[in-house]
Amino acid sequence: MIQSASESVEHLFGWTPTELFGRDIKVLIPQARRSALDQYLNRYRRADKDKALARSRRFDALRKDGSVFPIELSMSRADLPINAVPFFIGIIRDVSRQIDIGEQLTGERARLQHLVTEQTRALATANLRLHLADRLASLGTLAAGLGHDMSNVLLPVRARLDALEHAGIPAAAVAHVTAVRQSIGYLQHLSDGLHYLTLDPDAKTDVESNRATTHLKPWWEQVGPLLRRAVPRHVNLLAMLGVHLPAVQIAPHLLTQAVLNLIVNAGEAIPKGRRAGRVLILAKTSSDGRTVKLDITDNGIGMASAVQRRAMDMFFTTKSRGMGTGLGLPLARKVAVQSGGDLEIRSVAGKGTTASLILPTVGKSAGRVDGSQKQPRIAAVSLRDHRTTALVSQILIAGGVELKAARTDRPGTSDLWVTEPTSASLVAAGRWRKRRAGNNGAPPAIVLLGEPSKRSRRAWTGLGVIVVAPPSDVAAIRHAIGEVIGGWTTPLRKKAS
Repeated sequence: MIQSASESVEHLFGWTPTELFGRDIKVLIPQARRSALDQYLNRYRRADKDKALARSRRFDALRKDGSVFPIELSMSRADLPINAVPFFIGIIRDVSRQIDIGEQLTGERARLQHLVTEQTRALATANLRLHLADRLASLGTLAAGLGHDMSNVLLPVRARLDALEHAGIPAAAVAHVTAVRQSIGYLQHLSDGLHYLTLDPDAKTDVESNRATTHLKPWWEQVGPLLRRAVPRHVNLLAMLGVHLPAVQIAPHLLTQAVLNLIVNAGEAIPKGRRAGRVLILAKTSSDGRTVKLDITDNGIGMASAVQRRAMDMFFTTKSRGMGTGLGLPLARKVAVQSGGDLEIRSVAGKGTTASLILPTVGKSAGRVDGSQKQPRIAAVSLRDHRTTALVSQILIAGGVELKAARTDRPGTSDLWVTEPTSASLVAAGRWRKRRAGNNGAPPAIVLLGEPSKRSRRAWTGLGVIVVAPPSDVAAIRHAIGEVIGGWTTPLRKKAS
């Protein structure tokens, strides 16, 4: 029975000390806890009484208005000589605020633990991507070196083959030379493909600044043998590119990297167990002739609508960890958009996907000579590398063009000059064109082997040169010289062997 209470109980319980006097202590305890109080008192009577009062306890208490709140109770016993019955003194603390703070701390601890877990997972993913990037960088370095060394080896071989064919060889040896040339051509395609793959798509190169163009048919002849190895063995890669497609406004290496990403995705979308797996590359010109659509179509598993909506998001991938970075489609679209085009995805779950690179077309090549002018008959070659000089000379001779020895700073009276982007050749080219214009002659054609520096690029561009980069690209050299010779209208005079 309550014998006395301090004034603070009114703030805590809502009862005044007078109202509590003489009442059973159970009036301050919820109904559900009252039987537990009886059990506690019984244990107190039987057990070590001092030990039973030694610790504080937390439990729910009952206010006068019926609300329940948590308290901490510390009990002590007072034996007075004047009373036969002992007194018990209880000190009560409202611990609602502490419990609320504890719950908040527990929630915050759980949130921080979840955040640490997520950050740890993100760090592991970043480390994995960094590891993959290091591997790709190593592979890129290896590919660049391999492509460069292959070109250095193949250049003199092709020059010697050209020399053999024009020097006259026995009929019995023609088939053997042709077979060797085919093998050399295949290796050159692989070398060119490695070169395109190792160029940085984000680098602002001079070729991109000049709005480089690509002819799809010769481009595929160069990179096709390499890209065919980007699809699994159970997938057949087919390409249908028309001969008369217009050139597209994109650098060859950028197109290679965009198509490579799309081909890899298409090949990996075809399960190994599927028979007749196929990736088809199809190019067609729009009705107005302003764009070319390059479709990469597979008959793989396709995409669900939810996946298709997020396909262009950076780092979004449905592949397992370590198998995909989620960058292929975004990078391909970035290349297309930077070139003035776009990338579209159409897919049907279970039937396949078509990725369409939409690329703007361009007009005739800037380096083509006007067909109305008189046929130039003399060409000068001013190159430091004797192997490249021999190759260019054989190409010119095969086209019926007479050669004239020339110094780097003196192209002479030639109508076509094949030279390098040096400061001396730039000065000579400017004087050469000015002299020809003063004599009412046709402007000469200049084929430049190598990219000019940023400082001299504008000056070279003003001269209307045809740039071949890299200068070891045999197919590009042939194409550039063919562009000039193809613009001459009168029949070419063949030089006697």
